Amino acid sequence: MPQPMYVPILKGKEGEFAALEQLSPDIVELTAPLIEVPSIPFDYVNERPSRTLDEHIAGIAQRLERCWGGRLLYLDLPWFGEEEFLADGTVALRQVLEGCTNKQLNVVPVISPNSSSPYLVAAGEYATRCRTGLCLRLSTDYFAEDIDQEAVLTRILLATGGIEPADIDLLVDVKDLRGDDRDLLIVRYVFSMIPRSADWRRVVFAATSFPEDLSDVDASTAKTLPRLEWQMWETLQKRPNQLPRRDLIFGDYGIAHPQPRELDPRMMRMSASIRYTTSSDWLIVKGRNVRQYGFEQFFELCRALVQRKEFSGRDFSWGDSFIADCAERRLGPGNATTWRKVGTNHHLTLVAQQLASRHVV
Repeated sequence: MPQPMYVPILKGKEGEFAALEQLSPDIVELTAPLIEVPSIPFDYVNERPSRTLDEHIAGIAQRLERCWGGRLLYLDLPWFGEEEFLADGTVALRQVLEGCTNKQLNVVPVISPNSSSPYLVAAGEYATRCRTGLCLRLSTDYFAEDIDQEAVLTRILLATGGIEPADIDLLVDVKDLRGDDRDLLIVRYVFSMIPRSADWRRVVFAATSFPEDLSDVDASTAKTLPRLEWQMWETLQKRPNQLPRRDLIFGDYGIAHPQPRELDPRMMRMSASIRYTTSSDWLIVKGRNVRQYGFEQFFELCRALVQRKEFSGRDFSWGDSFIADCAERRLGPGNATTWRKVGTNHHLTLVAQQLASRHVV
């Protein structure tokens, strides 16, 4: 299987799928996205889920095929619990993976200590039949002192049919960094507690510090926020003796928070904003409420962005090309999905290039 340099964890939103479609071939070769299938949207008007589970998962394989084809990707359905069974009693993951098989996708199922037994069985059977292996996703909760890590790991491996660590990618998901001295202490502790660290097929470290929302950024301003996960990665690279493996792979959450808020759309007051990744920060260029001032604000936001030193240039990525054209009013102004696509495409390109440059050096 290919060895990626970068595993971005994406929320399976349309803007992120579309961002993957527009990546250049050289960035695609470095990247293996982890797609989280989002939960069923809630219909706040009728106070019920907007669709059935059967309807919700029906098009997943087709969408993955369009955005990523047969290249390596990870697939997670992390919100499953009591609602993981279809109308006919089949565990939903099984049907999703069957769809991926029919499309000849190179999908690695993601499992975790919270996965149910039917979920683990379905993932294990698929991984064995298609020879894809699995991805075991461990959050910091797994490494708590009152958790018997070996017992949890044994239960998971048995439930998947006895798949060995050599066929499993381990994802250590620190999620939300705080920005203080505890971050490095937590990461060091977690790394020291990784079970069988030399046995796994790959080991991925993932984290983010992107805020839950942009309420702390004033309207009609531009503000930089530090990419703490990248700072952490650079710190770790300078101390290789503290790494669980020298071939550790980097992951982040793109330009999103690990647990975005699910709000009633009728109550939302979304502001126009561009999330633009730089070598060490996120640059947030923010306008005002789109309900009152409209999406036309993006023309001016783009014009302000392209005039800043942080702008990478029109030819850097598809997202940058769109920003440049929007600044000249050739394209746009787009909507919320458009700007998630633009920001994510630029971010994935920049991070993959950063990792490639470090690898060459």
